[in-house]
Amino acid sequence: MITLLAFLLALTLLIAVHEYGHYRMAVACKVPVLVFSIGFGKSIFRWRPKNPRPGQNTEFVIAAIPLGGFVQMLDTREADVPADQKQLAFDHRSLKVRAAIVAAGPLANLLLAVVLFGAVAWWGHPKVLPIIGRVEAGGAAQQAGLLPGDRVVKVDELEVTDASQLRALIREPRLAEGSELEPAWVIERDGRRLMLAVRPVLTPLPGQAEAGQVRRIGAVVGVLSETEWVRLDFGDALYQGFDQVKQITFLTVSLIGKMLTGEASSKHLSGPLTIAEQAGASAQRGLASYLTFLGLISVSLGLLNLLPLPMLDGGHLMYYLWESLTGKPVSVAWQRGLQKVGLTLLIFIMAMAFFNDLTRLFN
Repeated sequence: MITLLAFLLALTLLIAVHEYGHYRMAVACKVPVLVFSIGFGKSIFRWRPKNPRPGQNTEFVIAAIPLGGFVQMLDTREADVPADQKQLAFDHRSLKVRAAIVAAGPLANLLLAVVLFGAVAWWGHPKVLPIIGRVEAGGAAQQAGLLPGDRVVKVDELEVTDASQLRALIREPRLAEGSELEPAWVIERDGRRLMLAVRPVLTPLPGQAEAGQVRRIGAVVGVLSETEWVRLDFGDALYQGFDQVKQITFLTVSLIGKMLTGEASSKHLSGPLTIAEQAGASAQRGLASYLTFLGLISVSLGLLNLLPLPMLDGGHLMYYLWESLTGKPVSVAWQRGLQKVGLTLLIFIMAMAFFNDLTRLFN
């Protein structure tokens, strides 16, 4: 039950924020919004504000199937519009206005992720200290002289504050391959500080091609029993939230590129079953964990909608880019053809993600 409730709450919140981004930008651009719906199918609740915004008379709807939502704006392509209102219709507005309204949905999801990650950092969370755990025999850590219990203070003059940062520094190629300089680690052992030369080694990932290699030192980084509570002030927390969204965006785009080129497996795709399972597990671990999960999914939803596929916001932005370059909108015939292609691709991606879910479930 917790898994189902956590999944439905996450889905409803992220969809509502996405659609509110479209709605709020449309209102700001004075484009009349006819319907704001969360969910599809039969409506459960339906209302109009007693004091609507100027120029707006939006009907708000909560529908039975919480698998999406939509914002219906005044548009001459969808219904007859009185002559005195045509200049307000979405399809009669400038290219910049239409692009801003379409892009506002995904950007709202990215902004939500910044707020969620920032809220976790501001509220505070336990931080695993950069302490070395088990050391593998013959690994780079043992060869450099690292011992279990050593706390890493600096890596190449960079202060190290937690285990996740240390892992990132290990994976990052800080010195060029074959460099004569030795990577300098400052560690703390028995109240004394020592300097060691620890050179991570490129190690292939199981089941990956040659490109799927990571730098490792052959040791456990971070001991779960060694933690401290970390709380940032409001400004630093928001900055950290922004930085997390930036890093996740970069990693996601990089992964998508590698899947397209065959350098990474399509098994990285996750569908609704995996998301629901993660929602329930994160909710059981506590509020901070659940908010972090919401932030991750919000970034994924925002980036997914920015993909240049017809049927998605990114597809519409692709049309607008074409229009800005040629001075002419994409023809209706082309739009219909591209929508069929886009729908086919989306169904294929969803089927692959669902297959991966089932494979993980039964394995």
